[in-house]
Amino acid sequence: MKPFLSQAATRLKRKILALLQIGAAHVIVYWVFKLRAQLRVDRSGMRGMKPPFIVLGNHTSNFDPALVQHVISPYPCYFLTSNYYFRLPIVRQVLNIFGAIPKIQFYPDIRSARMMVEAISRGDAVGIFPEGRRSIDGKCCPIPDSVAKLIKKFKVPVVSVRTRGGYFIWPRWSSFWRSGSVETVAKPILTTEEICKMDVQEIYDIICQALTYNDYEWNRTARENYYHKNAAERLHLVLHQCPRCFAERTMRSKGIRLYCSACGNTAVIDESGFLQPLDGESVIFDDPVKWNAWQRNNMLALLRDDRFTIHVKVKDLRIADKYYGEYRSCGYGEIILNKDGMRFWGPIDGRMTELFFPCETMPSISTEFRDDFEICDNINAWWFFLEEEQQTVRMEAAISLLYEQKMSPLRSI
Repeated sequence: MKPFLSQAATRLKRKILALLQIGAAHVIVYWVFKLRAQLRVDRSGMRGMKPPFIVLGNHTSNFDPALVQHVISPYPCYFLTSNYYFRLPIVRQVLNIFGAIPKIQFYPDIRSARMMVEAISRGDAVGIFPEGRRSIDGKCCPIPDSVAKLIKKFKVPVVSVRTRGGYFIWPRWSSFWRSGSVETVAKPILTTEEICKMDVQEIYDIICQALTYNDYEWNRTARENYYHKNAAERLHLVLHQCPRCFAERTMRSKGIRLYCSACGNTAVIDESGFLQPLDGESVIFDDPVKWNAWQRNNMLALLRDDRFTIHVKVKDLRIADKYYGEYRSCGYGEIILNKDGMRFWGPIDGRMTELFFPCETMPSISTEFRDDFEICDNINAWWFFLEEEQQTVRMEAAISLLYEQKMSPLRSI
């Protein structure tokens, strides 16, 4: 009798927390999109769908989890969430209450797979943002094929929630959000029967087709208004190189202007979020997607040199267990990134130490594109704080491109 009562109490508790989660999502969506923005949702394709299923969403802003939960209600969705947030005491409590599933970014995490199995076996919905991070510049980040392998393994229906305009509401580099319109479409993209018949590549192709986006290309036609008096502030954390004088780490931002501190080259953000030249002498790209692609191509050219090296000063290094606990400061030093990988050299807890992270183990770095980023090894999580904030985007570009170069020959075998 006691085990039965215990199970009943557990189910009741889960239902109550699910209602709280759904209610919280509705409140956030109303607060953001009803009061200050416009939300257009199409979930007609969801009629008759019931969990268990996997929800895949494109990741354009901080509001995506609330938006996805709003769209698929009345069913609760348990999201894969960056392990970093579980290190923050208050945030961790909230995430645990709502059943969030911790996942170390860009690193295999057995816990997340186990917790996904538990949620699906209970008949629940699991939410995944396959990009693994929010968009850097307004277009889709690379989607790993591991998502398709996971879907093939679980063999439950898959729903896509595709959002357009979310990047303009709260860009990754911005410290605040702004008003504007967002379109969201939820629909089934794979049935259990289709998953059983398809191979991983076919599943992967369908996922990419359903989720790939470019908010700037969308807004060339939609012409939605996202004006804010400080729309450009902190954009220089992502767009660091000047297209006129080619100097790196010279771009600065203020108000609606993005400008080069070396030559004065200036772009102004218009009401639709596009970049316009300040005058006839300004040389700019009209959106961050093109600008960032140009920067990455420049980095790719540098990588063709076997002597390629980036030296970066680390003002603070922090350490934590790979899975649990808060960070503590442990040292400082220098990072040297070359075609083999990333080396750190400096005092850690008073003892000179070298850390090495091979390129093939780093698809990217976990960062908000300020002056810091996180990388995990087999034992620890390392949090690097750089002396120069714009070095972060250079490190991300170089590391992700080196990973692609290392892994491409293996994928073709």
